[in-house]
Amino acid sequence: MYINYEEIGKKLKFGQKFFYEMKIASNCAYIKKNVKEVKKRLKNKFPLKVVFYVYDDTKWKSQSVYDLMESDDRFEPYIFVTKNNAPKDNCNYQTNEEYEKVYDFFTKRNMRVIRGYDTESDRFIPIKEAGADIIIYQHPWYVETTQGPVVCSKFALTYYIPYFIATTKMFIEYDLRFHQYVYKHFVLNNLIKQEFSKKMRNKAQNVVAAGHPQLDEFYSNKTLPEDKYVIYAPHWSVCGDNIRLSTFDWSGKAVLEFALKHRDLNWVFKPHPVLYKFLYTSGYMTKQEADEYYSKWAEIGVVCNFGGYIDLFKKSRALITDCGSFLTEYLLTGKPCIHLISKDGAEYNDMVKKISKSYYQTYNITELQQYLDEIILNQLDTKKQARQDVLQELGLEHTNCAQNIIANILQDCS
Repeated sequence: MYINYEEIGKKLKFGQKFFYEMKIASNCAYIKKNVKEVKKRLKNKFPLKVVFYVYDDTKWKSQSVYDLMESDDRFEPYIFVTKNNAPKDNCNYQTNEEYEKVYDFFTKRNMRVIRGYDTESDRFIPIKEAGADIIIYQHPWYVETTQGPVVCSKFALTYYIPYFIATTKMFIEYDLRFHQYVYKHFVLNNLIKQEFSKKMRNKAQNVVAAGHPQLDEFYSNKTLPEDKYVIYAPHWSVCGDNIRLSTFDWSGKAVLEFALKHRDLNWVFKPHPVLYKFLYTSGYMTKQEADEYYSKWAEIGVVCNFGGYIDLFKKSRALITDCGSFLTEYLLTGKPCIHLISKDGAEYNDMVKKISKSYYQTYNITELQQYLDEIILNQLDTKKQARQDVLQELGLEHTNCAQNIIANILQDCS
């Protein structure tokens, strides 16, 4: 029998948190029971039908896992393209046009795609209808119930490969309900797993150190020209009560003005996908002001609002950013990074602190202008060896994440 613990908690106001925790405990017990039955069903069952739950192509980071499964007759991988369940007044809300854009992204790559949303009836399609054995989530936010790990635990094993690499010490990266509900949560390395284990309510019992598929992309056999682009990648968290990694309030205009003065450089504007809507839904800018800002970048360079940006990183000669995951990803290029740091931002985890020290840490407009001249114009790079040392210390080279994840899944199903 379904018990609506949240509704009970609302009525008994003094016990809302208590009943909220009861709901989590009840769901975890339900999932644990289901996992045993699903593992029995999947034992030595091949091919395994795998669906990758995706609603944003700009955050698609598991290509290496999909490709390796595609070449293995023990797997039958599909991309399950859906919408997120954010309300209309939220900057994460997706229109049907945005949904179709994500669908087209994968079909144009000749990947196997399943629709997870019916635009004609505005209905989420339950993942159960796809006949999934394995579900791999990319996003923990705004997951619709029939597509979520609690409901899906009844018929599939649920795994989580975050679209981002853990960056801060904030609970939203490791201790949401979602993190407790998935069967396994893959993280970059044991350093991150150890940090999570100290704070997660389940002591990171479902966390597995496996690398990150995005880093696999750096070791493809593609030969690409280098030292072409200068990339500016601002985070979305400009204002409000959030992780506040963004420095857009003092760096956004300054970097654009520098770029306008130096149009001869090959610029790429790679904003966080949520930034545009957040600028005007938060009230930080009007929609017209946000449009004008983006239009100016389009006049002088490439506006990158699509997924699969690793080739751009490989071709670049420098990155200017306050985005979290990029700090780890860009380290593998060996190129210099001007790391824009917010005084109000969330505390970085120990790994990112090490990485950031090998970059050009920038806390204000004066330091930014200094490094723009030194790093971008004069191409001075005194920290190149420091970055190489950190890369080796953290063991991020040739992690073979896709192989690690596939081996783990096969072990679960044998």
